[in-house]
Amino acid sequence: MAISILIADDHDIIRAGIRNILLDHPGYKLVGEATDGEDALTKTEKLKPDVLLLDISMPKISGLDIIEQVHRFSPKTKVIIISVHKASAYIMKAFKAGVAGYLNKENAAADLLPALRKVIDGKVYLSSDVSSYLVEKISGKEPAEAFQKDILTPREQEILRLVVEGKTAKQIGDVLFISPRTVENYKNSILEKLNLHKTSDLIKYAIKHGIVDVEEY
Repeated sequence: MAISILIADDHDIIRAGIRNILLDHPGYKLVGEATDGEDALTKTEKLKPDVLLLDISMPKISGLDIIEQVHRFSPKTKVIIISVHKASAYIMKAFKAGVAGYLNKENAAADLLPALRKVIDGKVYLSSDVSSYLVEKISGKEPAEAFQKDILTPREQEILRLVVEGKTAKQIGDVLFISPRTVENYKNSILEKLNLHKTSDLIKYAIKHGIVDVEEY
């Protein structure tokens, strides 16, 4: 019986690329596609695919917020993250939430089939470039420092990243489908939790703790 797969990504070109790969391999059956987080949850609950291919940066509900919910109503579904985010915080959060694999979008075409084979066998797959990046980021850190960022929820980390990218409260609200006031409330909560006082402090914190790639700034 073919392995059933659901794709959840808001970029048409990414879904098309994955779709084309799966079409060439009859052992896999694409059962659905989702373009935002709510759609991903609804279709996963309905279809209960063997594998959910999931992006982190999704409209309405982020990929990190989706993972634990998926495991509650479809516990046999394996989740593989396919993302541009290589920051150690994202990777650690994803695996702590229970994903079976983590791929970098840049190399997803080459890594997809090996990842599918491995997670279906009950193993964990981490693409080589992501693995190398993670080891480089966390090596030499004290354990307490490596996990200090866990004080922030996945949504707070997502908002922190968008703040560091220079987006306004309105722009962040448009991306996440929440009001600018709610964004400001999240930002104030982040500052309070981290005992920081201004945006420049957030930037330094985010880079230091791997929530954003230092190479991007």
